[in-house]
Amino acid sequence: MRAHRLSSPLFDSIGRFSGLCATALLMVLLQPAKSYAQDPEVSCEKCHGDAEFVANIPGTREHSFMVPKSVLVGTSHSDLDCADCHESEAEGYPHVEEVEPVNCVSCHEVEGFEWSGSVHLGDGMATPGCVSCHTAHNVLSSADPASPTNALNVAVLCGSCHTDPEILATYFVGPEQELARTAAEQYHETVHGVAVEQAGLVVSATCNDCHGAHFVLPADSPASTVNRTHITETCGECHDIPADVHRSPMHVDTAGVTDAADLPDCTDCHTAHSIVRSDEPRWFVGLAETCGGCHERVYETYFDTYHGQVTGLGFGLTAKCSDCHTAHQVFPASNPESSVSPLALVETCARCHEAANANFVKYLAHGDMRDRERYPVLFWPWALMTTLLVSVWSFFAIHSILWLTRSLIEATRSKARLEENV
Repeated sequence: MRAHRLSSPLFDSIGRFSGLCATALLMVLLQPAKSYAQDPEVSCEKCHGDAEFVANIPGTREHSFMVPKSVLVGTSHSDLDCADCHESEAEGYPHVEEVEPVNCVSCHEVEGFEWSGSVHLGDGMATPGCVSCHTAHNVLSSADPASPTNALNVAVLCGSCHTDPEILATYFVGPEQELARTAAEQYHETVHGVAVEQAGLVVSATCNDCHGAHFVLPADSPASTVNRTHITETCGECHDIPADVHRSPMHVDTAGVTDAADLPDCTDCHTAHSIVRSDEPRWFVGLAETCGGCHERVYETYFDTYHGQVTGLGFGLTAKCSDCHTAHQVFPASNPESSVSPLALVETCARCHEAANANFVKYLAHGDMRDRERYPVLFWPWALMTTLLVSVWSFFAIHSILWLTRSLIEATRSKARLEENV
């Protein structure tokens, strides 16, 4: 009993110590491991904010490993943590061997769906992904002037691929791709490109305004915003009034035309990528030829007139098609709303010829002297004068030939007589 009583304090101390050790061990075992997801800032910054550590990482990747948390400050993703995008690395270091690409679609579902059906979902070098346009970490709103997708920078962004000789030689080789090969370069000289890049007018059209930002389709696709069946609506997003008045009987409800692809649209007159201002000499000089692409016979008769001949010399101030017929609200002369109807013709001509009156407008602007049915007054004098000229020139041609022949004969005879007399 004595021995037991003497040793009890020792056993009590050992028991308490053992209990404390067991408790500590249990707490360690039950304590969850500190993970990347619980403290992403500390865990990521420790490696990806250390330039020396990053420099020693073997191999290369598309994007830099040097990505401190501060890189997201001020971006559209400033409220996100690394693990929100890089889910496969969320369990900490070491990371999994096969790092999965960032799935932007998990947040941007609509944009991802549109991109998956676009022409950019291909293979090889012509497959731009999200980071190709928006960058990997410094993702900024398109309203930010520093963003590659800002209106001031979009043409350069798209041009980085669409002016690349290797890409052009690989994907834009056919004759039907001729326009696409030069589109990006031509844009900078157009009225839209000059307005954006030189005047800073971000409301002017850039690539994505016409082709879309994510759902980009080739022009021959029926769903494309630049397909012939949709181009008027696309241009009308900015040019409300011209797009509306363009829907006139002359250019939309053309009799006998059943295929919409055969009807003129904005690009037929203004082109797609080489658009110039309507007050530039380049526009004036080429306007008649543009209209003549469809109105061939009228185009020919235009150059029989004073207006056409002066235009042919390169002057831009003489009357062109749009000066008389207007630019967009084109109606046939039989329509009272037409600017060349009998009721409005004096007023139309008076824009240039202030003294225009009823007698002045009797002038036949597109009179075709070869059209006997529509212009008999022009046809018969033309036929008579043509017959007279042909007859006179034929007579003199025959006379000259006979005279020359007779002269040669006489010369030959004279030479023979001289030789006989000798």
